Amino acid sequence: MKLTCAGAARTVTGSCHLLEVGGKRVLVDCGLFQGAVEGRNREPFPFDPASLDAVLVTHAHLDHVGRLPLLVRSGFSGPIHALRSTRAIAEVILYDAAKLQAEDYERALRHIGKEPAESEEGPPIEEPLYGDHDVAATLALFADAPFDSGLDLGGVRAAFHPAGHILGSAFIEIESPEGRVIASGDLGNRESGLQADPARPAECDAVLVETTYADRNHRSWKATVEEFGTVLKESLAAGGNVMIPSFALERTQVVLHTIRTLVRSGEIPHAPVFVDSPMAGRMTHLYKTCANEFLPPIAEALEKGEDPFEPEGLEYTPTVEESKKLNEIEGGAIIIAGSGMMTGGRIVHHLKHNLWRKAASLIVVGYQAEGTLGRRIVDGVKSVRIHGDTIEVRARVATINGFSSHADRDDLLDWLAGTGDARVFLVHGEPRVMDAFAAELRGRGRDAVAPEPGQALELG
Repeated sequence: MKLTCAGAARTVTGSCHLLEVGGKRVLVDCGLFQGAVEGRNREPFPFDPASLDAVLVTHAHLDHVGRLPLLVRSGFSGPIHALRSTRAIAEVILYDAAKLQAEDYERALRHIGKEPAESEEGPPIEEPLYGDHDVAATLALFADAPFDSGLDLGGVRAAFHPAGHILGSAFIEIESPEGRVIASGDLGNRESGLQADPARPAECDAVLVETTYADRNHRSWKATVEEFGTVLKESLAAGGNVMIPSFALERTQVVLHTIRTLVRSGEIPHAPVFVDSPMAGRMTHLYKTCANEFLPPIAEALEKGEDPFEPEGLEYTPTVEESKKLNEIEGGAIIIAGSGMMTGGRIVHHLKHNLWRKAASLIVVGYQAEGTLGRRIVDGVKSVRIHGDTIEVRARVATINGFSSHADRDDLLDWLAGTGDARVFLVHGEPRVMDAFAAELRGRGRDAVAPEPGQALELG
């Protein structure tokens, strides 16, 4: 059994892991690199995509599915196995990614007023990684995989088990005559406000595990909600707008549910809430159709016809014109918009119009990767460049870490305990976090290693 990590090796994004087991070549995820390492998206895969027998997708976040169209364009034509809800989410995510790439490309051309071949200043303007036709070809290869039922891959079996991270998320157990391998994908926080806990893994020979928050424990859910309520109350009292950059998938739904709960309990005053993200609107609709994956109170509300994701005064602004009208609001509104790391999307426009206002607030509820605008703001920069203008950071910036849909250190240790004495391969984390967690696991008697990008390793 061999492993080659073509992404999320010594970095957080771009999850892509080639497993050679039982005579089969199986790829687990094929995600986009984001932030400081996004240039790696244009590098060739360290394997021949046409040689793959199958792709298994743990969930539909962009850093786990965003390079699938590139894989197909490069020659892959086999099945892509995933939960049905993952396929539905991937459709939205991938078409949106193709649209944003096209818009960025056209904007860059307008900015210089030249065709790429005529530009002599600065780096060349690169074409989009893929387009709508590539996404359509990719979606046609998806095949539904139910929870907890094995799939026959021809002498190798794969089973998807609930990971508790987002809708449709799974960790994958791969059984072959050579042994059993488990790939965690992204594991959920055991104190999630929406998702049920991850399932318990079986003992195995090797396990790939994410390490996003392997160096810390999240605040309790109770403390997180209390902190969020306090920050929201103080921010609204300051009179400015409250900006919440949020991932359209999972985080927006958690934030909406929490705001609804806080308003209904009287802990924060009523305020207009705008979801300025067409994708978030589509994702929230999808969440309303999958009650079986949620905690009992959420599932019961959905089954009774209630909407647990709709605080009083909620409005969606799907069109560009409706989004622009929000710029006329100088205070008192809660604006939830993507992208979650502030690398693009409508949140950037709201930052430009509000970040310089002392009465405004920015509440960060998600992970900010190195090299992103969000990370720079969280790290305390005094000014940022947005659409060619220098914007001073005068607004209050608050970070609420407990909303994370990722497992923390104790969650990971508890989950790994189920894998027995399996060799542990650490992926999807910053190097310093991986190294510290590897040392802790070795201290607990586990064989742990953090693969280098493209490095082929024996799994046994």
